Amino acid sequence: MIWGGVSRETLQLFSAAIAEMLVQSTPKDMYFLPALPRDKWPNGCFKGLKARGGVTVNLCWKRGDLHEVGLWSTEGDSELRLHYRGRTVSTNLMSGHVYTFDNSLTCIQTNPLP
Repeated sequence: MIWGGVSRETLQLFSAAIAEMLVQSTPKDMYFLPALPRDKWPNGCFKGLKARGGVTVNLCWKRGDLHEVGLWSTEGDSELRLHYRGRTVSTNLMSGHVYTFDNSLTCIQTNPLP
């Protein structure tokens, strides 16, 4: 079906492209804000982005830089490498817990999922 001259497939591809600008993921690696147009979107947040490996991501950035990221999985424990601006950190996510990381990828809080 076409809405205003734009097909459903085009809308889905556009959404996927935006998601990849914000988080690129494999089952073992997660890259934050790899293609953020910092001059166009200096500040922002998103919630509930589903990344590969069964991990859900909430993320905020300010002045073009990562501010805080929350990660959780309900599909089992996950071992991940987190990447942001040349820094890499290895972490383990236990299913059913929310892990909050700051802009240096330091885990600053862990809570059970509500």
